[in-house]
Amino acid sequence: MDVLQEIKKEHDEFRTLIKKIEDAKGSQKKELFEELYAKLIGHHESEEHVLFTDVKRKSDEKGKDVVMEMIEEHSLAAYQFSVIQKTAIDNETWDAKFSVLKEVLTHHMDEEESELFKQAKKVLDKEE
Repeated sequence: MDVLQEIKKEHDEFRTLIKKIEDAKGSQKKELFEELYAKLIGHHESEEHVLFTDVKRKSDEKGKDVVMEMIEEHSLAAYQFSVIQKTAIDNETWDAKFSVLKEVLTHHMDEEESELFKQAKKVLDKEE
């Protein structure tokens, strides 16, 4: 199993789920949001405890900086999730708050797939 391909596959699922949330209304929007949250929390924890740790350990300073940025973006996403979870689905700011989360997540996934994956391929062998 290629871990990077699996991460990319999950990212694609998250992008699809984000679109569904944007198109949904009311309780369906809230349910889809909670699904995204549950899936992303596990995804982020796995990345941080396995992939990020291994890449950081074997990287030079530039590579370590890439990993540290990924971790900070996870923190930023977690914060925005907490803000949205405290906001009623019918609050006029909910969609705007979700839009900010979407921007953070989309930027993060794109950067992870380009910069972090490149660094991982550089420092980890195929088995790792």
